[in-house]
Order: sequence, then structure tokens, then C-alpha cells
Amino acid sequence: MSAVVDVVRAELFKAFRKRRFYALAGLYWVLLPVVALITAAVLDRNLTGSFADQNGTIVQVVQGFASPFGLARLALMAPALMSPTAYIIAVALFAGLFIGEERSHHMWKTTLAVQPARMAVLIGKLTSGMILLGLLLAGGLATASLAGAAGMLFLPTTFGGTWGSLVGLFALQWLHLLAALTLAYLLVFLVRSGTLGIILVIFLPALLEGLWAILNTLQQLEPLTRFNAVFQALRLKQAWEGLPQLFFTANLYAPARHPLGAFVRSTGASANADLGPIGNLLGQNLTLPHAALVMAGYTVVFGLWLAWVLHRRDIE
Repeated sequence: MSAVVDVVRAELFKAFRKRRFYALAGLYWVLLPVVALITAAVLDRNLTGSFADQNGTIVQVVQGFASPFGLARLALMAPALMSPTAYIIAVALFAGLFIGEERSHHMWKTTLAVQPARMAVLIGKLTSGMILLGLLLAGGLATASLAGAAGMLFLPTTFGGTWGSLVGLFALQWLHLLAALTLAYLLVFLVRSGTLGIILVIFLPALLEGLWAILNTLQQLEPLTRFNAVFQALRLKQAWEGLPQLFFTANLYAPARHPLGAFVRSTGASANADLGPIGNLLGQNLTLPHAALVMAGYTVVFGLWLAWVLHRRDIE
């Protein structure tokens, strides 16, 4: 245990002296809430009381994303709705720092000479990455909430919201990122290049899932006739609905994308609003227990593979 603590202490000492962590934190903690508050102020000033403000719609919209709870919810959702997502970018950068730089600077021999227990080094590096990701998420929650509270001074917003469930979603999203971090470490270690590893981490899962979706869709197609057109459409719909069930990305971001339906409804949409195929790809039809179980499976597979590779390979 002391060996793992020593590795964590050394890795965090290195990480906090790199600009990438502070650049990510600045974009996430400052830029996101500032842009959201400016947007809310412009909407409130220009549209409140206009023909577009039917039954207080603009106030509902502003409350939905610029209140303390709304901004905190946005801080959870927004990074998962980008392409590529901010979550996977952060994971890739930390993998490049903790694994890729060891390769680039030929430091693995030195690291293992100082701490010869390879599993302790691996666990320490994973722990360090999770600590940094946890700091980013906790900081995003805190700064968004404070920014939303400041916004109450000039916006028609309130402090209400289901804060307990939102904090739980932040914690669950953080746990899901362990699978992504393990995969990132594995890819960076296998390709022996920090830059190439980062590119693979960001684009490979989505690329493989896209190819699988195309092949699965083509497999459902048959010669089209007037009689089977409806059945083919239903079969394609069922195929698309079933695709995300085991997809890495859909399950990885399920906690962050889970409030999307509630956010859409808070802006005045129907409670039965259906996001259609987009909702399927965003994992809106996935339950959180299912997503957690799938990500636990990915974590075990990637973790065992990474441990085997690190244990068996000769480190150059």
C-alpha cells in the first residue's frame, strides 16, 4: 500500500506542474459558466415579454440552464455532448502524461528501478488519473453552482433542484471514466507513442462503433418491395434501438446524458418528448444500472489486459 501511495504522490507532483490540467480546469470551471450566464442574460433581456415568450417560456429556459442547479447540470451534460467529448479529451491527456511521457522520455526503466513492483506503479498511475478527473468534476460542480448563485442577482432564477440526484450522477460519471482511463493507458502503452495513443483514445471507440452500426444496418436490408417496406423500416428501427446497449461510448456517458430528457422538458417540451434515433445514440434508453454494469465489464477486461501487458512485456 505504501508503494502505491508513493507512486500517487510522485505522479500528482508531476501533474500539478503541467499546464494541461490548469488549461482543462480553466475551460471547464470558468469559460463554460461564463458563456452560459452571458447567453442567459441576452435571452432574458431580448426575449422576455416578446411574442416568443409564450406562458413564460423564456423564464423556464433561463431557469433550465442558468440557475445554480441548471448550470451544475449543464456542467455535467455539456462535456458529454461535444464531439469528441471533453471527458475523453481529459482522459487522453492524462494518459499521455502518466503513460506516454514515460515512453517519450525513456523513463520507464528509471520508474521501475525506483519502484520495482509493476502492479503498484500501474495502480498508482490509475489512482492519480482518477484523482485528477475527480478534481475536474468536483470543481466543475462547485464553480457552476457558485456562478449560478451569482447569476441570481440579475436573472429570474431560483436555487431549487434535485441536488442529491445530480451529485450522484457526477459521482457515477466519475466512476464510469475509470473504464475510459484504463483503455487510454492500454492504448498509449501498446502503441508506444503518446501522440498516436491520444488520437486512438479519442477516435477509435467511436470509429469502431460507427463501422459496426453501418455493417449491422446493411445486414438488415433486403431487396425492397412494396410489401416489405414497412417491415424493413421496423426492423431497422429495432436494430438502431438495440445498437447502444453494449456500445462503449453510449454507456460511458450515460450518467452525464441522463438529465438530457429532463432538461428538454424543463424548457417547455412535452413530458413525453421522444428524441428518436438521436436519443438512442445518446443512450437515453439505457438505464443507469445497465450502463454501470457494462462499464464495469469494460473496466475488468481493459484492466486485466493492461496488467498482463505491463507484467509480461520487457520495458525498454
